Amino acid sequence: MENKIIDKNRERCLTVLSLGAGVQSSTMALMTRTGELPKPDVGIFADTGYESKSCYAYLEFLKKVLPFPIYVVKFGNIKDDMLKARGTTDFVVAPFYTQETITGKKGMIMRQCTNQYKIQPIKKKIRELCNVGFNKRFPKDKYVEQWIGISKDEIGRMKPARDPYILNRHPLIEMNMSRQDCVNWLNKNKFPLPEKSACICCPFHDDKYWDFMKKERPSEFADAVEFDKEIRTISRKKNIKNYTHRSCKPLDEVEFSKEDNQLDMFENACEGLCGV
Repeated sequence: MENKIIDKNRERCLTVLSLGAGVQSSTMALMTRTGELPKPDVGIFADTGYESKSCYAYLEFLKKVLPFPIYVVKFGNIKDDMLKARGTTDFVVAPFYTQETITGKKGMIMRQCTNQYKIQPIKKKIRELCNVGFNKRFPKDKYVEQWIGISKDEIGRMKPARDPYILNRHPLIEMNMSRQDCVNWLNKNKFPLPEKSACICCPFHDDKYWDFMKKERPSEFADAVEFDKEIRTISRKKNIKNYTHRSCKPLDEVEFSKEDNQLDMFENACEGLCGV
């Protein structure tokens, strides 16, 4: 399924698989190994510097078995960058939950992290691979096809590429595959199952994932708890407190719900590049 029409006279100069090392993008990538999808030219993994150990381990596995090269790109370390800027600016890239100290009013910061730490580094690498400098115009007679690992149950995450020279495609949706279909396919083909791709302390985690992390990844949960404490006064606004959990409570004090009815917050992810 394509989200824009590309002039048939334009030449495709590069096919890129956007790799998050989560369930969907990994399934899409591994389908190129079994021949169920054609081989792209390259895969690109945008590293925020704060992914889980399991994500990095799965990325290394993919590097060994995929029939195309994987490039790792990085803007910086999102955790370190935010903590270094603490108290110096009102601009916060992550969508933390906020609460006013006087009124108790709750809100949420606009999400900017996906664009800064994933979309822009990937786009920079695409231009490099196409030999088009950052300040140069992309040739009008060429375009880049970018594969995004969104499944049919997350169709609301489909968004057109911001740049006219990039055509986003969604092979899993074209094959009518859900996330569970991806899990089934991985099991059937005896590939190890990856976890959801997301930063350790992403505010979009639901309670089920927080509970899983607390029980199965205690060192990462401890890291998230400490980070959560550090961001309480991350902006210059003295009357605003920031939290990683929607309850606006310290993460280590939250009783995680066993039946979390939270909407899939990744539905709001910019161009669907997180959580896949």
